[in-house]
Amino acid sequence: MARDSFTQFDLIGDVHGHYEELCKLLEQLEYHRNGKVFENEENHKLIFVGDLINRGPKSEKVLHLVKSMCDSGMAFAVLGNHEFRLVQNAVSGRKIPSELSVFLPWLRKLPMFLDMDSFRVVHAAWHFSSIKLLEDQSVEDDSFIEKTLVKKNPFRLAVQRILSGIKITIPKGLKCKDRFGVVRPKGRLKWWMNLEGKAYADCFLSPMSPQINNAGPKLDELSEIEEYTANEKPVFIGHYCLPEYVPKVYGQVVCLDGCVTCDKKLWGYRYRGEKNPTPRNLVEEKLAGV
Repeated sequence: MARDSFTQFDLIGDVHGHYEELCKLLEQLEYHRNGKVFENEENHKLIFVGDLINRGPKSEKVLHLVKSMCDSGMAFAVLGNHEFRLVQNAVSGRKIPSELSVFLPWLRKLPMFLDMDSFRVVHAAWHFSSIKLLEDQSVEDDSFIEKTLVKKNPFRLAVQRILSGIKITIPKGLKCKDRFGVVRPKGRLKWWMNLEGKAYADCFLSPMSPQINNAGPKLDELSEIEEYTANEKPVFIGHYCLPEYVPKVYGQVVCLDGCVTCDKKLWGYRYRGEKNPTPRNLVEEKLAGV
């Protein structure tokens, strides 16, 4: 467990290469540029929930900035599924973008999750048994990465749960589409809830259409769910590309991914030590011209 001797943290959702948007959100959070980094006069610390790269146009600049802030002690970051896939590709010998390869040694030092005194951070799901399995593993260890490339390997499954969430297969006849109109074979579950007896519409965190209210998953399909109850510490996640109208705070769970690439919004959260997260502490910023 990491110590947080102070309670002033600002958390940032999935940046996905949107450098200008990140800078504007940092300014809105009252950080000011000082050379290669942004600083806060009240000595707040930043935490990035992962997926710094891909989709947007300036992944390299985002990595330069976040790495500089982490190196200076101003920030922490956890790995997202996009960074972890980059590491997997490197270890397996696949070609990776040359502008990102220089960051691999630093990325491989980042944790897959943070368990602080008063809150937690993970990219997609705080799955207790998976966290337990992974807590002694290092992304710098090639042998560990190689295990995550093997289908049905316990380490692969654990990484998938915490970095990509828990999914179930959607019956083909339902033809559920994601927010972009793509028919999806699987849906992302609200992994912190008891979903027994609930309809598909109530089970999926990332909205699907049409909403299915008269059918739901079978009990055995929910076997991976490990409830995250009200007595747990707040946990901050990203990953789910939530539309603006979808709530970002669910009990102790706060999702900060509003899909900056699609909706032109980057989300943050001002954490001030509260035991129960509140939507009042959410901060959003828009891309230029929006």
